[in-house]
Amino acid sequence: MKTPNTIEQEINEIRLQIYEETKNMTVRERVERVNRIGEAAAKKYGFKRVASAKEIV
Repeated sequence: MKTPNTIEQEINEIRLQIYEETKNMTVRERVERVNRIGEAAAKKYGFKRVASAKEIV
């Protein structure tokens, strides 16, 4: 079972991994990465991504 200490450690490891993956990226590369991850999640879980909440009104 995960305890609060192990959960925090796991979060910190993930945070460090993301930092290492993105530290040398340009802003454009980071945006493209986030968009790619978002599109994959939308496809996997069946939701629609929108650029702004105003689009859904």
